[in-house]
Amino acid sequence: MWKVLLVEDEAFVRRSLKQLIRWEDMGFTIAGEAGDGREALAMMKADAPDLVIADIIMPGMDGIELLKHAREEGMESAFVMLTCMNEFEYARQALEFGASGYLLKLSMNEKSLAETLSKVDRELLRTMQMRSQTESQSFQKLYRDMWQSIYGEDRGGPAEPREWAEDGDRRYASVWIGSFLHGADRFTTDDFRKLGLATPDSRTAIHTYTHFGVTTVFVWNPASVASRERSAAARPPYPAALSGSAAAGGEARDVWSGVLRALDTVWYEGWNGRAIVAERETEAGPDAGDGTGARSGAERYAPLGWKTERAWIQSFEQRHLDDFRERLRSGWRDMERRRMPMAIVKETAIRIDRILARIAGCAGLAEEELTACASHGELGERLLSRAEQYAQRWSTGAQPITGHPEIDKALAYIHRHSHEDVTLKGVAALVSMDETYFSGLFKRKTGVTLIHYVQQVRIGHAKKLLEETSLPVAEVGERVGFPNTNYFIKIFKRWAGRTPNDYRSASGYPS
Repeated sequence: MWKVLLVEDEAFVRRSLKQLIRWEDMGFTIAGEAGDGREALAMMKADAPDLVIADIIMPGMDGIELLKHAREEGMESAFVMLTCMNEFEYARQALEFGASGYLLKLSMNEKSLAETLSKVDRELLRTMQMRSQTESQSFQKLYRDMWQSIYGEDRGGPAEPREWAEDGDRRYASVWIGSFLHGADRFTTDDFRKLGLATPDSRTAIHTYTHFGVTTVFVWNPASVASRERSAAARPPYPAALSGSAAAGGEARDVWSGVLRALDTVWYEGWNGRAIVAERETEAGPDAGDGTGARSGAERYAPLGWKTERAWIQSFEQRHLDDFRERLRSGWRDMERRRMPMAIVKETAIRIDRILARIAGCAGLAEEELTACASHGELGERLLSRAEQYAQRWSTGAQPITGHPEIDKALAYIHRHSHEDVTLKGVAALVSMDETYFSGLFKRKTGVTLIHYVQQVRIGHAKKLLEETSLPVAEVGERVGFPNTNYFIKIFKRWAGRTPNDYRSASGYPS
């Protein structure tokens, strides 16, 4: 709700204004009343309103003087002036000083007031959006640093970045934070505003930071907004965790950490349709859920461990899929028992997925399928399903066996690393052979040169991605080892006889 200050020396006019329209339906609320300009100016200094509706002619300080003083002192409140027919020249002056409009007392009615408020609402919203957009780019680095600090991605533990506290404290007095687990859907500031979870004012800046299918909304205010927050019973369209109260800029990291940890509860236990109000993270941290009590941030956010991950990888590499499934599901249950943060679980899944795709010698599937998962169980099953797809491709597209140990070793390497920079020099060194001799031997055993063999393997992977995904052609080429799109299209046409888009259309997948 935009806050309104009514400034009118006649009390009955103020009463009439309040009763003329349903202010809340228009997005406004009457926050105060004043009988003259001096009283209004003092109230504005104490708590600046978003809109001032002021009579032009008043004793002491009139409406024009109030507007001039407000602008001289840097106040950005919108102004609408009340005037009589014979005061039109004053109304013109008010517009020159930046008033949004004026209302004629004698002909004012519900329609004219509603039209004026609609105009002011658009102006206030535009001002807030421009401020948010102007600041957003500089704040994005702060949000990335804060995310890394919370999860220890900087390997230095969850220390507070100094610039975060300084920037937040310098510009704003408080911040409201909410995180939304929306997965593959798009979640914007407009979507957030429609929820009414935290009410901004004209001096507010709203930023978003999106990572791993979670968008966090930051509502920065020059003053506390705790009194204007909505009930925790709100029903957002996605699982959400909200800060229980506004916080000073220097405390933002702890508040955001608490919000993300609250969202982890939904990640493991499911969503009941209501937003969770998060508790602020303490230095020791909340109980991790494994019976050990509170622990430090660095220990609480420790990854699963390379020993465990290596056991998964070895089972897959040895093609023991039953053992792989059992180990993966056991590890997933361990994550749930330990209540590992959702962000770290998704990082783990992405890392394992990349390794399995490389072992199978095929291009990895879109990572968005993993980051969009809305629950711990869903992510585990999705990772397992992708591993089985990789294993299937591996078995059906296994490299040929020539009977020559060095050439077979080279073929195995090419199939595992075809999406990387594979060179004749590098592969020859791998099998400890002279480059020229190896080149001739490779062609005798396979029938093609090494570079042509690599291209054929890459095009084979590209065909599968074109058949099974909606990835853009440029991204398909990059995933299989062709960073230059034009070159990819040229090579694809050479080996497939048609362009990637034509191949996709012929395969039945819409291009």
